[in-house]
Amino acid sequence: MKKYGFTLIDLIVSIAIFGLITASVLVNFRAGSRGDSVRQSANITATMLRRAQTMTLSGELLLDESFPIGGYGIYFDSADPDTLTLFADIDGNYVYDAGEEIDTEDLAGDAYFSAGGNLGVVFSSPDSDVYFNGLATDPLKQITIAASDTDVTQSIYVYRVSGQIRVE
Repeated sequence: MKKYGFTLIDLIVSIAIFGLITASVLVNFRAGSRGDSVRQSANITATMLRRAQTMTLSGELLLDESFPIGGYGIYFDSADPDTLTLFADIDGNYVYDAGEEIDTEDLAGDAYFSAGGNLGVVFSSPDSDVYFNGLATDPLKQITIAASDTDVTQSIYVYRVSGQIRVE
């Protein structure tokens, strides 16, 4: 008499193989989502920079119907590397000062930026000159976006002369 079906060993081996495949898919999925948070955060950063540039070039007024003397900018605080601060340079010194904040934006997931210390990028009117920490000397600045537990990084370049903002 023939018996059809699976033995206990067949079932255990099948479950073990299924478990290994499931574990490898989950590990790769989590690594991929961390990479996505880096790419999304790079896009958030570039969008915030372009927003400040557009606000400056369009002459957007503050709530008190005045235009900030220095223009608008983004501040990268190395003590809070997952938050971007949009600010209006009210006093015209081309640097971020307390009380000039307009908006803040958090980066996605566990992503963080590195800008080589604190960095203020200000777009001034009327020609959209770009100032880095109050100076118009460096030709460009690089902001790197990364996340823990992944080797995926994105770089945002801001060019002083042209005002171009590029993500790589």
